[in-house]
Amino acid sequence: MASLRGENNWSCVNMASGTCNDTENDISQLRKQLTVARNEIHNLRQQIKALGHNHQKEVERIQNMLDSWRCQSCNSSTTTPSVPEDGVSLRPIGVISTWFPEKKGTPRQPGICVNSQGKLTLFNSVFTNPEHALEGLEGFSHMWILFHFHKNDSSHVRAKVSPPRLNGARTGVFGTRSPHRPSPIGLSLVAINKVEGSSVYFCGVDMVDGTPVLDIKPYIPLYDNPLHCETPTLRLLDGREAEDEPASTSPGDTNLSPVMCTTQPARPESRIGEREAPDGEEGARPSLLPPVGTQNERTSGPQVRIPSWITQPPVHKLKVTFSDRAKAQLENIERDSENTENPETSIRNVLQEDPRSVYLRERWGNQFYTFLICNLHVSCKFDDSVHTVTVFQVKSAGKLCECGQPEWQCSAHGES
Repeated sequence: MASLRGENNWSCVNMASGTCNDTENDISQLRKQLTVARNEIHNLRQQIKALGHNHQKEVERIQNMLDSWRCQSCNSSTTTPSVPEDGVSLRPIGVISTWFPEKKGTPRQPGICVNSQGKLTLFNSVFTNPEHALEGLEGFSHMWILFHFHKNDSSHVRAKVSPPRLNGARTGVFGTRSPHRPSPIGLSLVAINKVEGSSVYFCGVDMVDGTPVLDIKPYIPLYDNPLHCETPTLRLLDGREAEDEPASTSPGDTNLSPVMCTTQPARPESRIGEREAPDGEEGARPSLLPPVGTQNERTSGPQVRIPSWITQPPVHKLKVTFSDRAKAQLENIERDSENTENPETSIRNVLQEDPRSVYLRERWGNQFYTFLICNLHVSCKFDDSVHTVTVFQVKSAGKLCECGQPEWQCSAHGES
């Protein structure tokens, strides 16, 4: 009996322990399931929060669209056009051939080297017959050329630049005509020599050879020269002009608008051998135009202002001299060349305005300087102490020596 009681007691103990183990396992499983449920609830709350945020943004976007919506007529009359974020793409219409193959030595303004010749050739890929696009341009004496500074190698845009005429001082880029601009577009006023086929020959070059051209426009002093805008007259905005007398207008006529212009006398008969004056300049003599800053201009016309560093720069205009050797070389070049232009005048015009950058001027003030112009290689030396520059050698840039290199680059080649 005693043994049976002991066995029963052990059985009860084992059953109790097994029940406890099962209970602990169940509790552990329940805790795990509770943790998973809590995590799921947390994830659902995050998703609901994100959905609410996205919903709010969508509501705001729709509200902005409704606030900024305009009908088609309103959009056509809006004064704030949208600008594409990816910029504006411009297509060159032609290319310029000049005397200057490099930036070094190229005149900074078209009036510095007025004798330098240039040729603008239109691409036949833009127009099937490019010569048709130039029809009528021969009636003008000057034209504007808009071009791309394709040899600008600036890594970033600068708000301030150092123009050479300021001798190192800095000023805003839009207060200068520096080529280093956010949009590297150049503008030059040149004199037209002739229009031949799809090409325009001009003088007064300040572009590098191979410069892409974006557009050309005829120069009309009546519109482009502010000193002409003196006498108030009525002009039609649609391009029509009064022939003999200005047409009378009524208060309800909205096609007319008063514009300040200069009345010009009747067109005189063209004389043989003279270029026809550009539109708006007929009968006007340059000597009759009031110069900038005169009493006539200050009292009766608009004032044209330019900074003093343009008219009175802190740098000197240099005196250019040619050595006997350079003069003899120029005489030989002029004798052998078929070109009727005088390269000495062009070289002198370039050098007297000091083509060096401010950095070269300050760092290497009295060093040798070379540049290419009109298929010539010019070597000179500046003397900043007396503001002079001496040209000591002029060689043909296209002449090859025995080794196959250009003569001016070969140190072993003797004088011809």
